[in-house]
Parts: sequence; structure tokens; C-alpha cells
Amino acid sequence: MPITLESVPLKIFTSCVRDSMFSYLSSNNYLEHKIQKGFLPKLSGTFEDTAQMAQVINKARVKQRSLVITLLDLKNAFGKVNHNLIPEVLKYHHIPLHIQTIIGNLYSNFHTSIITKSFKTPFIKVGRGVLQGDCLSPLTFNLCFNTFIRYISDPKFAQFGFSTASLNPLHWFQFADDAAVITSLEQENQLLLNHFSRWCNWADMTIRVDKCSSFGIKKSSTSSVQFLPKLIINHDLVPTVSIGSSFKYLGRYFFFSMDNVEHRSILLETINNLLCTIDKIPCHPKNKLLLYHRYVLSKISWHLTIADLSKTWEIENLDNKVADYVRRWFELPISATLSNLIISKSNYGLSLILPSTKFIQCQTIIRNALNPLLILI
Repeated sequence: MPITLESVPLKIFTSCVRDSMFSYLSSNNYLEHKIQKGFLPKLSGTFEDTAQMAQVINKARVKQRSLVITLLDLKNAFGKVNHNLIPEVLKYHHIPLHIQTIIGNLYSNFHTSIITKSFKTPFIKVGRGVLQGDCLSPLTFNLCFNTFIRYISDPKFAQFGFSTASLNPLHWFQFADDAAVITSLEQENQLLLNHFSRWCNWADMTIRVDKCSSFGIKKSSTSSVQFLPKLIINHDLVPTVSIGSSFKYLGRYFFFSMDNVEHRSILLETINNLLCTIDKIPCHPKNKLLLYHRYVLSKISWHLTIADLSKTWEIENLDNKVADYVRRWFELPISATLSNLIISKSNYGLSLILPSTKFIQCQTIIRNALNPLLILI
């Protein structure tokens, strides 16, 4: 679904409505936030979910416990929200009647036009889906999903989850429309999938079974092994993650071995390609270093943040590669150290930041974000 461009007055108005609704929902505890982590202010949902997922897999592998994970995919989730569902969802959350009327008028009378360089269409009535780009749409989408999240938040479903030493049992991850079902047994996972399938039928949403995947760990003899779960959604078998392969959730790759080989490969390839490209640009060495700082480091920062990498690996593989190019740019001998370049500019250096230093900065950020969870990364 394309991004919607609205007038400034409408954006200001919907922002005010959104903030008031969120404050009302939060103060009355109508909005679940322990499972749904998407579009919530002051919450590092991506960091929390990926860290918890890694902890669950490591716990199952090391402690030789059974684990089944199913990743769910919805077909055009934002664009498939039925406008007839929105009034019912607002009533369910006890939104005041005058706010219900305002939102109802917005979605029942909203028209849009598609504009390109070569043509402009007449105004088209939007009959389905939340408006991506509208300030109110993320909260509206969360409220629709919240009807299901509150249902599975019931304590009776907690027994299906995977328990850890430091956290309550985890049985469902939700970040906007990205969902992951986590249980100890296949039967429990299947039961939750059945509930989700029925909710999707009620909400008129479509599960793309071919885009879903399942991952399993079980005890075999005296060790843990990966296995292929057999789960069904709408009479279709859910595809499985092949033995030894990874699955991707919220930008992080998860393996049975949890050795982060995928992230290491991406980091090496990104560093090599970008440094090689910068090296060919005919500009002053200081400008090449500026490109490295502002572009290369930003491109690799996500992997340095979420992946469990050792500083030794960073120094041997990434720092040395950067050092080779920096020596070439500044015509330094191979025996020269970069200590003078690492010094700050106020002390007549160039403030060079090596990947290992950036790694420490990124890990500090994620540890600070995860501090309330008391998770050891």
C-alpha cells in the first residue's frame, strides 16, 4: 500500500487525536504492551523481541529443552483492515463516542489520488485498510490487533509458553504485523495457531501460509538437535526452516547454533564493497574518511547492535580491513599505526572510529535499552 501524503492541518489534528487516545488507553490499561511492541513510544520493541528470541533459543539448546517457533505472515496487513471492523474495535476499547464519530468520518469519507511524473488520477475512495502515512493509522492498527492480543494474554495461555529463569513464560511476540508463536510443544503451538486463524477469519485478514515458517528444537539422546515441526494453518502445512538454516525475525538471523555467521558474512561483504567503492572516488583522503564515518559505520551499526559478536573477531576482520584502506588513503607505510588518526580533532588527530569501537558504542546502546528486562546479552 502506498504512503499517504496528507495536508499539514490534518496531520496536526490526527496527531492530537492519537496522543489523547493513547494517553486514555494507557491510563486505563486497555492497550496491551507486553506482547505488542510495535508503534509504542519509549519502547525498544525490536531490541527486546530479538534479545528475548535469542535467549529462548540459547536456553532450549543449552538446557536440552523442547522449543517450537512459528513465524506468521499476513497478506498486506495494513491495507486489509476492514473499515467495518474499526467502529467495533473502538467500542471494544471504550473510546468516547465523539472520538469514534471523528475516526469513523475520517475512514468512511477518505479519498486519495495517485500522482506520478506523467499522470494524476481522479480522487479514489479508500474503502479498506489503514492509511499508511496518517498519524492515527499505527494506533488504529494496533487497536485492531489488540483484540486478539488481549485474548491470548489470558493466564490460561501462559502455560503454553516457553519459560526462562528471569522472565514469565513467553508464548507470543508481536511487533506491528510481525508475529512469532513460541511454545514448548507442537500441540501447544498448533492450538495458538488455530486461535489466530479463527481471529483472522473474523477480522477478514489473510494468512500467507507460504510465507510463514516453523523452527524446532528437541532433545535427542544426550544433546539438543533441530527438527522439522509439522504445523497446519487453514489445512496447509507450514513451511519449515531446513536443518542448519536460519530464519529472520525483525532484522536478526537466528540459527540453531546461534553463531551469528549470517551477520558476520553481511558485515564482511558490506565493509569490503563500501570501502572499495569509496577508494575509487577521486576525492581528498579526509573526504574519504568522512564518507567512511557517515555512511559505512551507519550501514553496519544495526548488525553490530543486535548480533552477538566478539571484539576479537571485530579487530581481526573489520578493523584490519579498515586500517588497510586508511593507510592507502593517507599513504602510510604498512608498519604505521593509526594511533595518531584515532586521536580527537581537538588534539590534532582525525577522530577515526574503528568498527570495534563502534561495536562497543552499539552494544552500550542496546544494553541500556534492555536494562529494564534484566536480560544478559
